[in-house]
Amino acid sequence: MKVEEVTAKIESRRSSYGPVLVKGAMIRKGDIWENVVTRILPLHKSESGVSTKKLNYGNLIFFEEIISLDDLVEAIRKLPERGSAITRFGSYEANVEVESLQNGYKYDSGEEYLSVGWFFEKYQFRSPSRNFPSEPIVCKDLPFFPDFRDAVNELLGIDLQRYSDSYGILLCLPRYGAKIEEVNVGSKEIRVRIQPRDVDAKNIVAKFYCSRGGEAKHADVEFKDNTGSASIGFNPDSLYITLVSKIDNEILDNRRYYSSWPALPKGVIIDLPEYELDELISHGETETVEFKEKIGKPEDLAQTAVAFANTQGGLILIGVDDNSKIVGFYEQGCEDTITNILRSHCDPELKYEVSKRQVQDKDIVIVEVKEGENKPYFVRDKGPYIRAHGTNRTASRYEIDEIYKQKSSEHRW
Repeated sequence: MKVEEVTAKIESRRSSYGPVLVKGAMIRKGDIWENVVTRILPLHKSESGVSTKKLNYGNLIFFEEIISLDDLVEAIRKLPERGSAITRFGSYEANVEVESLQNGYKYDSGEEYLSVGWFFEKYQFRSPSRNFPSEPIVCKDLPFFPDFRDAVNELLGIDLQRYSDSYGILLCLPRYGAKIEEVNVGSKEIRVRIQPRDVDAKNIVAKFYCSRGGEAKHADVEFKDNTGSASIGFNPDSLYITLVSKIDNEILDNRRYYSSWPALPKGVIIDLPEYELDELISHGETETVEFKEKIGKPEDLAQTAVAFANTQGGLILIGVDDNSKIVGFYEQGCEDTITNILRSHCDPELKYEVSKRQVQDKDIVIVEVKEGENKPYFVRDKGPYIRAHGTNRTASRYEIDEIYKQKSSEHRW
């Protein structure tokens, strides 16, 4: 990978790009400012960039700057593929040490890393990993952070604890043609909704590859009103969707799904048809199904969610009474209420999805809790729970010991 190839990629998308957002952190070493990590994102041409920020903690500065695309190209051309150079982004100049130039790894629009929100390629002028201050970052007139990584995570959108090799210059180059908003996977049909931007929906085709067991199916989907569907004939164990421009055959976005994954990718919904939900409800509460007329006490909801996470996962159906009668549930903002309850009462954090469905012309809310990867899970100030015979109960000492034994064996070489 050459610097010229990076700048050529920027130039090839000049018609889509507008102002460039630069967020960075610099640290003072003697009389020189050293770049720690800088995140660069060309915005869409329809977006205006007017915001600039600077948080000066003395020997540590966090900044946000808007520069032009021409200034970006000029700055990138001055960066070495290996070595060091003084580089300027807007008002900020720092020494950048580069140990390698890593080529454009592709991320789809659902990827949380760097929070771009569109299909993009990441080019990294990677700097050596460094030991930066672990003490609190404090200034009387500025926000307080427990340590450097907390500040970078909040201010730059980079999780250095999870992505420890993210030092240097991170250049994100989005494709603003179109992106996948939602994929709804049913028992026989898959529906996809897109958000076109620079490419009209009529000039986009979604190509599907689905498999279950030894059976595989290919399908092409055209779009009307930004939505399209494909009849697959089975509920897939794996699914790959790619959006392709009919004009130049360019890939605009992707999404993958495997039923074995502990959590669903962003925007992917597993849709039980109404008749299947109706049948599920008719069988009553089970090891993996719990009914609630309403959200009720936060502790009760948290107990059920933790019990599912500690066993094999399950569904909480809100709007169904204990006798399997669908009574409906219509509380506004219930998704946020449920999220706040599970975040504040469950430890560690659970994997779950909240969705609204209609059964027998009545609204219900479904909370799908995934079996946990980090067992045991606890209700704060209450303890661990498990699911047994359709009810929740406190886990015994023996059951907790068994969970830890299983966890230990899974991490043993």
